[in-house]
Amino acid sequence: MLSDRDYMRDPYYGPNHLRPLYWLLGSIVAAFVVQMLVLRLAPRYYYSFYHFTALSANGIQSGFLWTFITYSFLHATEGSFMLLHILFNCLMIFWMGRILLPLLGTQRFFTLYGLSVLLGGVAWFVANFWKPIPGGVIGASGGVMGLLIAFALHFPRQPIQVLLFFIIPVRLTPMTLVKILLIVDGLGFLFNEVLGKGLPVAHSAHLGGALGGWVFVKFLLNKDFSFSRPDIKPPNWFKSRKTSNAQTGRFTINFTNRRELQKEVDRILDKITHSGFGSLTEEERHTLDKAKEMLNR
Repeated sequence: MLSDRDYMRDPYYGPNHLRPLYWLLGSIVAAFVVQMLVLRLAPRYYYSFYHFTALSANGIQSGFLWTFITYSFLHATEGSFMLLHILFNCLMIFWMGRILLPLLGTQRFFTLYGLSVLLGGVAWFVANFWKPIPGGVIGASGGVMGLLIAFALHFPRQPIQVLLFFIIPVRLTPMTLVKILLIVDGLGFLFNEVLGKGLPVAHSAHLGGALGGWVFVKFLLNKDFSFSRPDIKPPNWFKSRKTSNAQTGRFTINFTNRRELQKEVDRILDKITHSGFGSLTEEERHTLDKAKEMLNR
């Protein structure tokens, strides 16, 4: 029924719209489980598994170009920060993805994430392949940084709360958080990867992922979607919607024919799923609003 559609309950957010996000998170968790199983049950094969899936200079020289993407599904399996690595990345992907996915649509969301992961891997490779022992890189942090850049450009002044050192709550804007992280990663890249001091953190991958987010927002968004459009709102749970004063145009949908209306709404909702809410025309948004009003009578 028309009333069962997620849009008719909330025009910006619904579980069906987030299904691709759950698949992404599930894939990351599944890859981590496979890592742990190989490490615990077949440790002699773990190096081969790592070499085949993690991003490394040796792997690229062997022709494993797919590792520019697959490295993002793997995470640390040893050390005191083992669980924090995957937990932090998954939480950040979920938190930003549940807002960005309904706005961007599935294709553009994964283009954003994939580009950020790819450029993160390329940045790490360029910064490290020349070293005597270049090592390797794993983790979704490059994709996380790309999502954060897109999120900050979309909601630059929306206050958010983060946990400093996972303990102290701090309230700041997304753009402020981005600036802080870019400074930290810039300094970390200089000291850790250039000078070889400090913790073995792939700051270059973070910076490359941030570049991927910026490139996506600036160059890859089509004409039907722009972060600056005033009528694109975040989900209701994230920010209260304001009533639009925009004048409505002329429409050709017969609102008295329920079957015709449902068919048109289904088409519009499919468009939202594939291209995001921002791709809708003014007429399509008016159609959804009128359909929702009819159901609430």
